[in-house]
Amino acid sequence: MIEELVEIAKEDKRVNIDFTINNRIHLFSATEPKNKKVIIYVHGLGGNKNWITRFYKDLLNNGYDTYSIDLISHGEDGNDFKKFNLSNCISYLKDTINYIKEKNKDSEIYLFGSSYGGFVILNAYKEIIDDVDKIYLMCPAINFCEIMERKTGNLNIEYFDDNEYLPLYNNIKIYKDAYLEFKSGDEYIKNEKFNNIFIIQGDLDKTVDVNNVIKFCDKNKIEYKIIHEGKHELYGFDNEIVDFILNK
Repeated sequence: MIEELVEIAKEDKRVNIDFTINNRIHLFSATEPKNKKVIIYVHGLGGNKNWITRFYKDLLNNGYDTYSIDLISHGEDGNDFKKFNLSNCISYLKDTINYIKEKNKDSEIYLFGSSYGGFVILNAYKEIIDDVDKIYLMCPAINFCEIMERKTGNLNIEYFDDNEYLPLYNNIKIYKDAYLEFKSGDEYIKNEKFNNIFIIQGDLDKTVDVNNVIKFCDKNKIEYKIIHEGKHELYGFDNEIVDFILNK
């Protein structure tokens, strides 16, 4: 599905399907000169910048210049998964925000994170919140390391005594240093206070538990919307997701 949307986007003159900033970060952009808002999309684990093609046209047509990044070791990024960890993902996000701030000095900046992308945004929260107006999260992996441990069934720190890395889907590899950062990231999200965040979540999500998201939102007094029969990434609910962003 994403491949088809990318081919359609390539025909849109407002779109740049791939350009690079700081000689390392690959971006998708869709811009209109009249727009005064910017939204930056951060994809989930195993995704890439092109996943924004689900949403970019409606966001662009409603006043949001739309950018999307390839996190390290994903998409067009050439780094081996030995470089994939939370710190490097946060660095990519911060550099992108700084680029957008410089390029669009008078624009409001918003973030839109999906799954692992939400985990990255939340862990970067203190460093970025003064530079963004609002944050929207879709199926955010608020306990990413715990989710990974549950799904693999055999992951803990001792696993790396006998294994160099944990292999996951789409050739994703989790190394020990990344695992330790993800573990700390879970704890940070549990203990930090968040605001100016809006969350949309599916009640049939088998990756991110809806009850955990509701507890997180209630604790932080975060406004949220639960999509009935929505699964992880909320495929089939693109209009509802865009409406949620536009009306918050």
